[in-house]
Amino acid sequence: MNVRRSAEQEKSDLVRWKIPGPDDVVSKNLPGFNRTPTRPQLFARGMLGIAEGWLPREPLINSRTRALAIGSCFARNFIVWLAEHGFNQAEGRSPYGALEQLLSGFESAAVLAQQFRWAFDDVDPSTLMWVDKNRESFEATEEAKQRLRNALLDTDVLIVTLGLSEIWYDQLSGEPLWRMLTRDKYDPTRHVFRVESVEQTRQWLEIIESLRRRHLPGLKMIYTVSPIPLGATFRPISSVTANCVSKSILRAALDEFLRAHPSLVGDQIFYFPSYEFVLNLFGSPFQEDNIHVTDFVAGSIMAFFAETYCALGDVKPRIPGVLEKLEGGKTLEEAMKFADSGHATTPEWESTCRIRELESKLVALDEVCSERARVIDELDRAARERLALIDKLQTIANERLAGMQELTAIAEQRLALIRDLERKVSR
Repeated sequence: MNVRRSAEQEKSDLVRWKIPGPDDVVSKNLPGFNRTPTRPQLFARGMLGIAEGWLPREPLINSRTRALAIGSCFARNFIVWLAEHGFNQAEGRSPYGALEQLLSGFESAAVLAQQFRWAFDDVDPSTLMWVDKNRESFEATEEAKQRLRNALLDTDVLIVTLGLSEIWYDQLSGEPLWRMLTRDKYDPTRHVFRVESVEQTRQWLEIIESLRRRHLPGLKMIYTVSPIPLGATFRPISSVTANCVSKSILRAALDEFLRAHPSLVGDQIFYFPSYEFVLNLFGSPFQEDNIHVTDFVAGSIMAFFAETYCALGDVKPRIPGVLEKLEGGKTLEEAMKFADSGHATTPEWESTCRIRELESKLVALDEVCSERARVIDELDRAARERLALIDKLQTIANERLAGMQELTAIAEQRLALIRDLERKVSR
């Protein structure tokens, strides 16, 4: 017989709702079972705990390894660290990889796949319409294609950082665009915006993998998802929620892709969970712009990457301060300092390093303020000197004006005398 439960009984059951503990889970002894760590457990293991199951069996990168990074600008950090510490030193090749500056803005799987297709003649170049970061047209020339192909053929380890799922397409050719076109080239009937699905994103990853197997069988690829959020969205919703969707699509598609190739994971293709590091280990990972990670976070992730993917015996000490002299290099210099100090990620250590980072920026701001105060003092001195000169010139001008007025009075007196004499003579 069904007994109608009272609202009080139902409320009581909800209040007493029991979350299964470790001993209540039947499958806890099955292979692959991993429980979400408590916060103390999470910070005790740090990045090592989050990266469990994804780490290479042995370092992929030594002093002779030719590494390249493409995708989000976050990938730049890895290549700079390698170059600054004596890696990527292949003869006749820049350790910083000049190609990265062009490819650092390719954050979607579709555009990255297009670059692979173009490099290996899998796309008609006449269908491509590209605009670079400076909003200028970029021609898909044979020379540029060969440069890209040679760079890929000359690479042992490729770091691919995926950044977003929002993308623009050319409906006429079906090809993705690098970025939104300029107003003079944009045709609303032809150029459309869309959010890539998980399946579409995975298909692009499969295309990259197919071309890798066919043309670059020795290439090892490290995939990662950029923690840097969307700077803006073309969707009529908040950028925060659009970013959550964008990253979720990338992460889900990448996981499906990796699960579809179990024999390659850990051998030819790898996953580095920088996205998970940022979201789970740091209390305040982003700078005031809410887009770029702090120097401490970037440095900590670079340090862990070095420890797990690089032959530490080949690490050479870098020359401090070199990056700081470059335009925009001060942030990288600070991140390198944190990388050199390790990757401990406890809340206490983060707070200590964050304070240190803010103090460093405060010192830099103080130096800027002092320099500006010095310039203001110099301008004030120069202004006072000019004001004194103006006063002196004013005095001289007043004296000369007085002299001119006196001469004018004398001239008027003499003119009156002459006229008086002329009247007397005329009589």
